[in-house]
Amino acid sequence: MTAAKSLVKNPLDFHIYAGTEALAHIQQQGLQRDDISMLLGASSGPKWLVLHGFDQYLLKTMQGREQALDLMGTSAGAWRMACYAQQDSFAALQRLTDAYIEQGYSEKPTGDEILASCRNMVNRMLGSLGSDEILEHPTSRLHLITTQCHGLAAKQSRFWQGLGLVIAALGNVISRKTLGLQFTRIVMHHPQQPPPLESIKDLPSRYQAFERNRLADSILSTGCIPVLTKGVKDIAGKGIYQDGGITDYGFDLPLKPKQGFVMYPHFSHIPAPGWFDKSLKWRTPKHDNYSRTILLVPKQTFVERLPHGKIPDRNDFVNLKDEERKAYWRKVVAESGIFTQQLTQLQPKDWADYVEPLPW
Repeated sequence: MTAAKSLVKNPLDFHIYAGTEALAHIQQQGLQRDDISMLLGASSGPKWLVLHGFDQYLLKTMQGREQALDLMGTSAGAWRMACYAQQDSFAALQRLTDAYIEQGYSEKPTGDEILASCRNMVNRMLGSLGSDEILEHPTSRLHLITTQCHGLAAKQSRFWQGLGLVIAALGNVISRKTLGLQFTRIVMHHPQQPPPLESIKDLPSRYQAFERNRLADSILSTGCIPVLTKGVKDIAGKGIYQDGGITDYGFDLPLKPKQGFVMYPHFSHIPAPGWFDKSLKWRTPKHDNYSRTILLVPKQTFVERLPHGKIPDRNDFVNLKDEERKAYWRKVVAESGIFTQQLTQLQPKDWADYVEPLPW
């Protein structure tokens, strides 16, 4: 069956994009469960809710595997990956989904109020046993990226930290390397092994194994949005740690497992490398960094069918009343179930009918 006939007969509501090595493999051999050795979760804010159907499929697909599975994320993506690494991963994802949708704030929330809300979400997601299960999981290996802040960016005053971010954003237009003046990338990893991340020299970076009694704080830190949220202190040495998306919002890193490929559900066709790159449409990830990556991305036609014709975002807190926002977000989660259904129907050889080269 040709790709054209397949697409007409059985269209999907999402794109399957693949880098060069992953594309060649799928075209020649299709895609089996054990071809995937790593899952990736990006920073996203509420946008992650549209990926719920992908998560439901992958949670089921990855059950019972014997090979190690690396899980890497930043911000909400790391929170999602922490669900995968728990024994009852479905229950963990449901706890996170419920807690995330039900969050609410005063009219002018302080950084402490938002931090307390984020801590509540992480604690609900982990439950009483989550930290132990993550560190003792027989196959899943959780990793995340958080950001150590320096200079003005480390100030817990919204004014001074905001000024630091403005300076960082201006420098980032010239070069991402200027982020190193105020930020250090911290790759926090499972004690048994670091992630399959080749040498990284774009920004100051260091590795730190998780500590059992600080795991929840480490997961919390990667979701602490600067200016809005207070940071978390001293999880990988003295200092303030905040959103991993500052350096790695959508990832432009050499994530290349020696065996297998990276599966990456994402809300955008072109991931923005860092937090300050979201408006820089000309700054795209290097193709070589994505050579072993498979992207699952909702099609625009699907997005247009959602309430408000868009994917959830942080503006919903301002533009919608709480009950309207919660109903809208739950509707998006429900609608994303079509991704679960369509992926479940794909046979290994069928992936070759739908896979496309990277769109940038």
